[in-house]
Amino acid sequence: MYIVVNAITELNVPTSLHAKKLSRLVRECFANHLSLTIDFEGVTEVSEDFFHELFLPLAPEFGVGYLKSKLTVVNVAPDIEQFMTTAFSDLDAYFKKRTTTHAKHFDEDIYAINLAWLVMSREVSRNSPLLARLVLGIDDDEMISALSQLSFCDIQYLAQTNWLCFSPRFSTNFIQCMGTHQRQAAEVMIGFSKFLNLK
Repeated sequence: MYIVVNAITELNVPTSLHAKKLSRLVRECFANHLSLTIDFEGVTEVSEDFFHELFLPLAPEFGVGYLKSKLTVVNVAPDIEQFMTTAFSDLDAYFKKRTTTHAKHFDEDIYAINLAWLVMSREVSRNSPLLARLVLGIDDDEMISALSQLSFCDIQYLAQTNWLCFSPRFSTNFIQCMGTHQRQAAEVMIGFSKFLNLK
């Protein structure tokens, strides 16, 4: 698949809003197991927010290795290429560096977990409220709506709070009874534990 950034916007400096639209197109491509080339011809500059909105939602969903193997960018201005190559070559180190810059007093493990969950929650809530209910266990329409509208700055702020942003979907009794249930059924049992006698 081939996507030209200038087909999304005629601006020489695309914004984070354009990156969100582009990210949705990338997701559709990867969902169909297609390789993707993004053409940056005519684009003179991108911001960090553009990069984050384009790649950050995809990293926890598809994995960095998958992105590197399936995604190619062409006709990139030298400054953009240097920025993207540095950032994309090691996303973990790149985002770790950003967290150190933005806040000094938070647990990096909790931050990483929160960041991945919040980014995925935002994207799933935007694209399929039903999946947000089934897969993520978010059963509040207002919460789904609020998550879908989070900006990257909002996500980063919440991720740095030193508190996990989500809780287990299963009960204590479910964990205690693990030995009595078939392990291959765990996915179904967790998803529907609120409807079963596992509370």
